[in-house]
Amino acid sequence: MRWTLTAVLIAVLGSAYALESHRPASTLAGRIAVSMSSRAGVSDSGRPAPAWKNASWLNAPAPVSLASLKGRVVLLNFWVFTCYNCTNTLPSLRTLDAQYRDRGLSIIGIHTPEFPPYAGEHDKNNVAKALTKYAITYPIAQDNDRASWDLYRIQYWPSFVLIDKQGRVRYEGYGEFHVGDRWHTEWERRIKTLLAE
Repeated sequence: MRWTLTAVLIAVLGSAYALESHRPASTLAGRIAVSMSSRAGVSDSGRPAPAWKNASWLNAPAPVSLASLKGRVVLLNFWVFTCYNCTNTLPSLRTLDAQYRDRGLSIIGIHTPEFPPYAGEHDKNNVAKALTKYAITYPIAQDNDRASWDLYRIQYWPSFVLIDKQGRVRYEGYGEFHVGDRWHTEWERRIKTLLAE
């Protein structure tokens, strides 16, 4: 990754903010690093995917469980509607959803707030407005207590976990990607590979 002086200063300030506010350094500093260079991440770990237990969902009539998705490829997207990198990636996720939902892909958004509750990210109505604004139709879990975030050991917004039909984690990564760029192409290739298994 190539760092500019501005990016280094922002990353240092983000880390200082994290120390001062007792927040993980993955907040501002992580967002800058992610925006500069998307990372494809770990591949083919094969470990069983942890079962999330989020109770509050949008775009779903009832909570969606990992067990209910057995036999489908699942792409988890850890995001928050106030994150610039997250919202820049949404068109790519909508495209993948439109192309592969009927072929066996389930995209599940895990909306994990970054800031304290008074900032509005925890509010279900605010999340619902964001889903309308960004035309998101796949299920979204509210992860206000960061239980799923911690379960999957996520550090950055946005992050992705690709789970195969048997419920095993096969790929993990983070960072912004766009329709047609190399990272979108790589995630699409992985999805197609798992759908074909």
